[in-house]
Amino acid sequence: MSLSASLLLGALLGVAYSAAALLVARRARTLEPNHALRVVLGGMLIRMGLTLAAFAAVLALVPVNRGAFVGGLGATFLLGLLAEVFLVLGRPAPTPDPSDS
Repeated sequence: MSLSASLLLGALLGVAYSAAALLVARRARTLEPNHALRVVLGGMLIRMGLTLAAFAAVLALVPVNRGAFVGGLGATFLLGLLAEVFLVLGRPAPTPDPSDS
C-alpha cells in the first residue's frame, strides 16, 4: 500500500474515533454531572477497545506503511481529543430561567 493511502487509512480511523468521541461528549453535556462522567468514561472505554482492535487488525492484515498509518491515526486522534476536551470542559449551554417569563 502506498504511503499516502496508509496515511489516509490511519487518518480515517482517527476521524472515526474522534467523531464518536464528539458525539458522546455532546450527549454528556445534556446530562447531570454524575451521569455524564459515566457516559464519557464508558464511551471512551468502548471507543478505545474498538480502535485498538481495528488498529491491530489493520497492522496484521493490511500491508500498510506502518509509520504513515500510525502518524495519520495519531494526528487525527490528538486533534479529536483536544476537541473533545474543549467540548466537555467548555461552558454548558445556558438554561432559560422560568422566572424571567
